[in-house]
Amino acid sequence: MSTPEIIGTLFGLLSVVLTIRASVWCWPTGLVSVAAYGVLFVDIKLYADAALQGFYVVTGVLGWWCWVRGGDQDLPITRLGARGRAATLAVTAAAIALTGYLFRSYTDAHIPYWDATASGLSVAAQLLLMRKKLENWALWVVVDVLSIGIYLYKQVYLTAGLYGLFLVLAIKGHRQWSQFYQRPSSAASATA
Repeated sequence: MSTPEIIGTLFGLLSVVLTIRASVWCWPTGLVSVAAYGVLFVDIKLYADAALQGFYVVTGVLGWWCWVRGGDQDLPITRLGARGRAATLAVTAAAIALTGYLFRSYTDAHIPYWDATASGLSVAAQLLLMRKKLENWALWVVVDVLSIGIYLYKQVYLTAGLYGLFLVLAIKGHRQWSQFYQRPSSAASATA
């Protein structure tokens, strides 16, 4: 275990607990976690995960701003419509394929396609989280399962354990957010 892994684990866990509660404090605690994990992932040559941490910094700041601007409870929890789900799936699949290919072809990345899959799904989940879309939790469940396997393989056991906790918390988050889901009042708002 390294210092970045310990810091990333503690603040990552706190961030997810705060996210389940729809607390705006999930964003700054998440920023500490991603900075620590950025260092760790470069060290263990998971470059897609390392790049993902940079994405998390940007979306963490933007998410924090969106939630503060709208307030914790003013931004409603909603669902994607059919077109939103299809677009999310198509763009995510294309990004995963391209990222995996690039990391396999041009770097010494270990398990580039698995790394790209977990990272690509994480990007989609994070973007949905920023908009308080209920589907973010289903994507996080898939990410957590994949990540547990990746981190066990890479022998970062504390991080694998953290993702085991994240898996439990993602299921809990989905249940809790489902209680607060606001059904759209018109067909037009369901396609967002």
